[in-house]
Amino acid sequence: MTDSAHVEGPWVQTSVSLVIEKSDLEPGAITEALGVEATTTRLPGPSRWRPADDTNGLWILECDQGIAKGMDDQLDHVLSRIETGSGALANLLHSGHQASVEIRGYAGDGAVLEISPALLARIMTLGISLKVIPNINER
Repeated sequence: MTDSAHVEGPWVQTSVSLVIEKSDLEPGAITEALGVEATTTRLPGPSRWRPADDTNGLWILECDQGIAKGMDDQLDHVLSRIETGSGALANLLHSGHQASVEIRGYAGDGAVLEISPALLARIMTLGISLKVIPNINER
């Protein structure tokens, strides 16, 4: 008997976002501090799109397949936009903001998500977390 593994391939329809959040977040202050415009913001308070107890304000910089095709290119795009303001990002983290890089995509049976060590090192250098959020619904 031979062991074999079915690998469907990489995730598809990926998107990469930098998400900064805080209970009293002011989106304009984040934009000013980082020198980068958000693609989406949400003021603090309840939202029908988030759990009832999650009322944090959000500042989001997103890159999807419309901007960069592959997940590595999307991640590089987001990181490149904020690395020049890494000191400002560190100040935001020090003042209680939470920041993470979120990778979303569709993952079927056996699908894999590979992130290069160089990209992981860049995330670690910024001192932010990485969230991987697979969608396993049928496309």
